[in-house]
Parts: sequence; structure tokens; C-alpha cells
Amino acid sequence: MKVLLFGDSPMAINEGGICQTLFNLFSYIEPDNFLGVTSFEKKDFYKIGDRYSGRYFNYKNIWLHTPRNRIGKFLSPFFEWINFSICQLCTYNALKKEINHFNPDIIISCSCSSIGILMHHKLFNKSQFKEKVVPYFMDDWMYKSSKVWLNGNLQDLIKKMLCTNDSWMMIGKELSEILSDRYGCKPKKVLYIRNPVDLPNEVIKVTYSRKNKFKIAYAGALWPMHYDAFLLFVKAVYKISKEKDVIIYLYTPQSFWDFRKKELTALNVIYGGHIPYTNLNEKLLEADALLITSSFDTLYYTHSKASLQTKITDYSKANRLIISCGPEYSANHNFLKENDCGICIETQNIDEICKYVNDVIDNVITYQYKVENAFESLKDFTKDIVHKKIQKFLVETSKH
Repeated sequence: MKVLLFGDSPMAINEGGICQTLFNLFSYIEPDNFLGVTSFEKKDFYKIGDRYSGRYFNYKNIWLHTPRNRIGKFLSPFFEWINFSICQLCTYNALKKEINHFNPDIIISCSCSSIGILMHHKLFNKSQFKEKVVPYFMDDWMYKSSKVWLNGNLQDLIKKMLCTNDSWMMIGKELSEILSDRYGCKPKKVLYIRNPVDLPNEVIKVTYSRKNKFKIAYAGALWPMHYDAFLLFVKAVYKISKEKDVIIYLYTPQSFWDFRKKELTALNVIYGGHIPYTNLNEKLLEADALLITSSFDTLYYTHSKASLQTKITDYSKANRLIISCGPEYSANHNFLKENDCGICIETQNIDEICKYVNDVIDNVITYQYKVENAFESLKDFTKDIVHKKIQKFLVETSKH
């Protein structure tokens, strides 16, 4: 089966985030049966890795670059409208020719920005691709977006994408239901799929040993839909650290640290750098507990409610206690509660958060059953099992 993977981000080894998840999901496909289309510039294709970098094509979507100064902040919306409108007018004939030559059996369309949705309709809005497209969403990034451009807008195109194609891939049931209700269309079938992990044939359970300094680690991006809860938790730990030896380590790309450095340094957060994915498990094992957060802000309501964060599987593999801070409707909390595999903190009151954290520090050994439950939950998320589910779903969809 020939698969075309479309999106603004490519699948890439050791890049983290959506790129890493896509690689973990689709790297079973032989390069000859794979074609990727992305907005990544060709100079960055090395990040994809040797196996697939030669199987990618890119599309141009920026003609006017916003100045990096104070004026640029005001010009950005106008420049973006112009760039989107130019994309709307371009033919992209050379790229379409490459796609037609490859002649995919199935097209997985996974965008996390408005330009990806616009380009999806530029490239695949033809009868020849009918019943070949599978929309794949990992979170509700389009919530309340009013993005418009010449003769088009984001919300109409997402509705068209979902209503035209009745086989979906979604990170979880929560997101599928939200999108189905919002856009007024129900799929005939949905594959709920998220980040799989590699487990050795003979699993050796890592025995936990309490250290003198209690170390809590957060690994991954710090987008706005994570940050308010992250900051609340950090403030609570900072308060506790006046009496107990506890510290937070942050492993994130340099850009996130640079943006938040001043505020977080003042709260004694230690920046541990950006860890390559292949070394992530080893680094997580150095911690006593692992933090995941989802926003309390109503602006990110559907992000928290619908997006089960991919780092949960990586955390579960690390055999360390998961602590999740976020609203009670968080998809992360649904998973942790269903599998009894983590601590859920659902308050914005720093003193209350302190009580939870103090309890974890004092009684972490008694929560090791939750760690074991988290590891046990991975039996359904190994690469072998997930890849077989994807293959079966795509074959059935292509015969639809």
C-alpha cells in the first residue's frame, strides 16, 4: 500500500512533538511506498532522518516575511493574510505532478496549523482523491480560530474536510466527539491512535530508589495550553522548597526556555536542555516523578478536554510516578483515572497544590502501584500493536 503523509510538519526522528509522534506511528512504511509533503524548508530536511528525507517534498507558503521588530507585531496579521491569499491563488502544479506520479492508495492529512488546512484543499480537493483521504487531528488547535484569507476561511475548510471524508484518525474519543458536534458530521469509522512506544522483548522493571533530593521532571514543549498549569505547579514547588529538598527540571527546546527563562529561573526551575528522543527514557529515569500539565484557561478548554498528550506513553515507559495538573475535564486525567496510573491535581489554589505535592514527596513509595499500572497500560500502545492497527485501518479505508 502506498501512503502519502501530508501536513505542515514532517515525521522526523529525534525532533520531538508532532514530528516524533508521526515518526513513531508511520515509520513501519517502506520508503518506496511512502511520500511526504510538508511546509518544512528543504534546508531542514536533514532533521527528518536518512530513511525518509529523500521521500519528502515541500510547499512554499511564505512570500512576505514579518520584520522581527516592534512594527512586525502589527504587520504580522496583514502579512499572513497576504501569504495565505497567495497560496490560495498558486497552482502548485509541480507538486501536484509528483503526487499524481506517486499515485497514493491513501492520504493521511495531519495538519496543526491553518496553512496545512488551506494546502490540503489546494492539493487534494479533486475527485481522483475521493475516499482516499483520512483526516488526522491530534488536538483542537482550531478552536475559536477566525482565520480568513482571499476567498476562504479556516472553519469552512475544516468542516468540508471532515464531512467529505468519513474515515478519521483522532488522538482520542474526546476530540472526535468535539469535532463531530462542532462541524455537524459523523464519521463511519474512527481510529483512535496516539504515540506508541518501543518495549524490549524481555521487559526489565526498573526498581525505584528514593533519593535525598526529590526531583520532578517535565519533558516537552511549553505551549500556552500547558503553561498556566505548569506555572502554578512550579510556584507550589518553589514554596515547598523552602522546607524540603525538591526541585523541578525542565527538558524542552531552547526556544521555549528562552521565552520563559526569566520567570522560571526566579522560581528555581533548572533547565536541562532539549533531550534527543532516543535518550529521553534514560533522562526521565533520573527523576522521582514526572509532570504533565493542561490549561485551566477557558480559551484552551477543548485543548485540555480533547487532547490526550503523547508524553503520557513516554512517561509510563519510564517507571516513574506521573503527576498531572489541570482541570477536572482534562483528557489526561480521564486516562490516568481510568487506568489508576497517576496523581491528578485539579485545583488552581497553590496551597492545595502544595498539599498534593507534599503528599507525593512523603509517600511516593506507596504510589508505586500507580507506576506499575502505567507501565501495564502500555501493552496496548507498543509500536507493533499500533502499527498493525494502523495498517488494518488504512487497508479497510482504501477498499471503502
